[in-house]
Amino acid sequence: MFDLLKKKISSFVSSLTKKEEEKPVEQPQPVQAAVAEEKPVEAPKAVPTPVEESKAPKEERKQAIVSEPVEAPKAVEKPRELPTPKPVQEIKKPVPDVPPAPKEEKQRELAPKLGILTKLKSVFTNEITISDKETEELFGELEIALLESDVTFDTAQFLVTDLKRRLVGKKVHKDRVQDEIRAEVGAALLQTLSSAKPVDVVELVRVRKKEGSPFVILFVGPNGAGKTTTIAKVAYLLKNSGFTPVISASDTFRAAALEQAIHHGEKLGVRVIRQSYGADPAAVAFDAVSHAKSVGADCVLIDTAGRQETNVNLVKEMEKINRVVKPDLKVFVGEAVSGNALVEQVKKFHEAIGIDALVLTKLDCDAKGGNSLSIAYETKLPVMFLGTGQSYDELIPFNPDYIVQKVLAA
Repeated sequence: MFDLLKKKISSFVSSLTKKEEEKPVEQPQPVQAAVAEEKPVEAPKAVPTPVEESKAPKEERKQAIVSEPVEAPKAVEKPRELPTPKPVQEIKKPVPDVPPAPKEEKQRELAPKLGILTKLKSVFTNEITISDKETEELFGELEIALLESDVTFDTAQFLVTDLKRRLVGKKVHKDRVQDEIRAEVGAALLQTLSSAKPVDVVELVRVRKKEGSPFVILFVGPNGAGKTTTIAKVAYLLKNSGFTPVISASDTFRAAALEQAIHHGEKLGVRVIRQSYGADPAAVAFDAVSHAKSVGADCVLIDTAGRQETNVNLVKEMEKINRVVKPDLKVFVGEAVSGNALVEQVKKFHEAIGIDALVLTKLDCDAKGGNSLSIAYETKLPVMFLGTGQSYDELIPFNPDYIVQKVLAA
């Protein structure tokens, strides 16, 4: 169940997780910023300039010593100036000592500040930002994977766009990349599957019973979708819930259809209203509703012949049953394995009589699983049940959370 869809989405989550985990953490950036702040402290290159200036007087002294014997007459005042270079010699020693002293003081002052700043930033910036450029290719691969899983083109585009909105630009902690991506994928899938309000058939029958009239359900769909078996499963569910159902065998066209309905009725202990093959299906349905009212039954389940949406005559026959019986709930029964064609079938049947809910059968044979997403998104109709086998109890209520868990299961 959902094997291919599960595999494709799991592959996307793993690929995106691996790509993001290989990215460098954003932690080094604040450290560089801190170092950048430290550079202006080292910037004062005025230190070498005073050293050069201090060396300049050295040369002047040597010249002065050499010139003393030459300019003896004018050197009367110069010997008095000789003591002046002596303090210059004393200044030489503090000149190299002065520049390193402030550096050490400044470094000592900045060192604890930078350490605290780095530690604080490392706590809050140990994360990765998912970017559009780096994930564009992966999102493209995801769209193709969804199409391969029987997801319609419009549904696949919606999912990819929604995931981009959720993931791109999101800051994710490096240790929780996979969990965050998986959570966002699950949220996108859940939103797609929850497009319509769910239908609780048991509650609907309970409410109608209080009003004193039977709740009428019309089941329609293409050939071989499993309508008769689905009706038997619903009858089993209602009977176990304390209600009295009646089955209308209105499929008077298919060979052995009446015998199949009678067989299920006998096994379940449910009354089956029928006529002969070739009888008017609308008349059989009308008789079933009348019988339910007379005996106080709680629900009428109307079986119909399978028909393709392109068969005009059979579509008109379905419209007639709808007009005569005026059912409270019109349910489309379709195979989960029929691919994207199922969406078009539902749309055509919906245009003809107005479908209220869906039942997807043979889900245990569906290796792809994309139909559930497409049906929910494209038709905006609620899926009432999922058929997962031939037994009467293998009809599970549609639960979006259950499907998301199945798809994202490791």
